[in-house]
Amino acid sequence: MLNQEEREIALKKMDVIVDDFYRQAIGVNNHPFIEFAGIMQAYIKTCRRAHEAGIDFTECNRHSGNPLPMEGFEIDYLNEKLNCIFDGRIMAHDD
Repeated sequence: MLNQEEREIALKKMDVIVDDFYRQAIGVNNHPFIEFAGIMQAYIKTCRRAHEAGIDFTECNRHSGNPLPMEGFEIDYLNEKLNCIFDGRIMAHDD
């Protein structure tokens, strides 16, 4: 469990890591692989929205039983990326 300041630091670190991944993924020249950066960026944006709502996003996962709050447009974007990578075999849905 992270406090508000620790979550802010975590979000900044996550941004740096994804930016680095994206730059390196471009060098692989494999479009579906690059799409993983989009998935990670979408996750960070969703975590940021949860953080701004006072939710500890680090405690939101299947294991904790606390779902990460997501808007429909976030699920749609995630599905667009997953569809590109896995050709429709994996889909996100709103429970």
